[in-house]
Amino acid sequence: MIGEISRLDRKSSAKSAPRGLRRALISAPFGVWLLVLASTACGQTPPINPPPGFGQVPQGTGACSVEKSCADLAPQMIRSAEGPSPLDENLRTLTDSIGGRVTGSPAAGRAAAWAVEALRRAGVDEVHTEKFTVAAGWSEGQTRLEVLSPAPFPVRLVSGGWSPPTPVGGITADIVDVEAGDESGFAKAGAAVKGAIVLVHSTPLVTWDDLDREYDVQPGIIERARKAGAAAIFWMSTRPNLLLYRHTTTPEGRIEALPQAIVAREDAGRIARFLEAGQKVRVRFEMPNQVTGPVESENVVGEIRGREKAGEFVLLGAHLDSWDLGTGALDNGCNAAMVIDAARVIHASGNIPRRSIRFVLFTGEEEGELGSRAYAHAHRAELDHMVAAIIYDAGVGRVTGYSLGGRKDLLAGVREALEPLKSVGPMEFTFDAPGDTDDLDFVLEGVPALVANQEPANYMLNYHAASDTFDKVDFVELKRNEAIATVTAYALADASARIGRRQTRAEVEQLLKESGLEESLKKEGAWAAWEKGERGRQP
Repeated sequence: MIGEISRLDRKSSAKSAPRGLRRALISAPFGVWLLVLASTACGQTPPINPPPGFGQVPQGTGACSVEKSCADLAPQMIRSAEGPSPLDENLRTLTDSIGGRVTGSPAAGRAAAWAVEALRRAGVDEVHTEKFTVAAGWSEGQTRLEVLSPAPFPVRLVSGGWSPPTPVGGITADIVDVEAGDESGFAKAGAAVKGAIVLVHSTPLVTWDDLDREYDVQPGIIERARKAGAAAIFWMSTRPNLLLYRHTTTPEGRIEALPQAIVAREDAGRIARFLEAGQKVRVRFEMPNQVTGPVESENVVGEIRGREKAGEFVLLGAHLDSWDLGTGALDNGCNAAMVIDAARVIHASGNIPRRSIRFVLFTGEEEGELGSRAYAHAHRAELDHMVAAIIYDAGVGRVTGYSLGGRKDLLAGVREALEPLKSVGPMEFTFDAPGDTDDLDFVLEGVPALVANQEPANYMLNYHAASDTFDKVDFVELKRNEAIATVTAYALADASARIGRRQTRAEVEQLLKESGLEESLKKEGAWAAWEKGERGRQP
C-alpha cells in the first residue's frame, strides 16, 4: 500500500540476528549471500553482514559534529568522492550479480535488499523501505516472429514494456507500413490497417530532443492504431546494429492498449523494402507476456539526521529500477550507487549538517515515476519541511549544472549555496521543467526540485537497451558527478536559509502553464489526477 513503511533501524536490527547466522554469512560465498537477499526481498530484510570484498567503507566520527562550514568541508568531500571508494564494487554487484531490475520483479526485490545493506554500511543513521502498489506486474515471454511470405528470414524483436500478450496461438497477419505513424501515414494505409500489424518508422536517436519526440509521438500513434483496428504495433528500433531496447508510454503502470514490439532497425528496414516493392509480408507473431494484477514495490530510504533542524530535510535521489535487456548500469544503476556513496562521503567527513539529508532510491520510475509519486503522497504532511529534491537520472554524462524546475526564484539561493563547487567546474542553471523523472511529483507539490543537467555522453545509444551494462560506465566522470551531488546535498542542508519556499497550489498551476508541463500531463493522461487533487499540492 502507498506509504506503508517497514522500518529497518540500523542499531536495533543489528542485534536481532542470531550470532551464528551472522558469522555464517560473513564467511559465506557471495552467491549464498545473494540467495539470502533473494529470500527476503518481499518482506523485511534481516540484518546481514556482506562477505569480504563487498567494499569496506571509511568510517567517520558518528555523532560528533565538527560543524565546519560547507565551504571548508567541500574540498575534503570532493577528494573523498573522487578517490578510492566502494562505488565501483557496489555498482558491479548491482548490475552483474542482480542485473536488470524491472519494477515488481524478484530482481527488483533483491536490489532493494542490497540497497538497504549498502546504505547501512555507508553510515546513515537509519534506513528503511516504504512499500507501494503498482497497478500491474509484467514480464516478457518468449517473443518470436515467423515470416510466412514472401519468404522466411530472421527478424529480431522484443516486447515493449507493459505490452499485453498476443492471444493464445499468436497473431497471423499482414504487416502494413504506416510510415512515421502520423495522420497521413495511417490515411495512406487506409482500410488495410484493420486486423494488420502496423510498422512504424523511426529516426535515429542522437539527442535529448530526439528522445523527447519519441515519447511525445507514441501515445498518438498507439491511439490511431487502436481506432483503426490494428492487431499490433511494430516499432522500428531507433538504434543501429540490431540493438534492441524497451520502454513504456502508459502512465501509472497500466498495461498498454495493444501488443507492441521493437524490431531491430535493419530487420524493420528489410520488411519496409518488401512492402515498398509491392510484396505482401505476412507473419505469425507470438508474444506470451506474463501480466499479473497489482504488485508491491518499495522505495529505499536512508537518512543522516541534522544537528539543529532535523525535521527539515533535503532529498538526494535516483531510481533503482531498470529495464532488463541489459543490466541497468547507465539508467540508472550508476546514480543509485552514487547516491549511496554520497551518504558514505558525508558520514565519513565527521560533520553533520543543520538539516537532515534523506538518500532515496525510488522504484517504478520507468513505468511513470511511480515510486516518487508514492513517496510524495505518503509524506504530504511533512513537505512544508522539505528543502529540496535533488535528482540524478542521466547516466555518467558530465554534470553541467541543474534544472530548477521552472523556479527562477530559486536561482539566487542555489548559486550562493553551491559556491563551494567552483573548483569542480562552472555550474549553469536552467529553468526548464521537463517532468520526465522523479522530480515531477515534488514540482507538483510545490517543493523546490533540482535535476542534474548532464551531457549525453554514451547515454542515448544505450538507453533502455541490451547494451546498458557495467562496462559502459566512466568512473572518473561518475565520481566527479558524485562530488557535485554530495556537496549540493550538504550545502542545501547546511545553509543558514532555505533556497526557496514551498509554492501554493495557485503558484504551481501557474508554473505548469508557463513551463509546458500542463500540456505534457494532458498528453500522458495524468492531468485528471492533478485536477481532482489526487496528485500534487492540495487546494
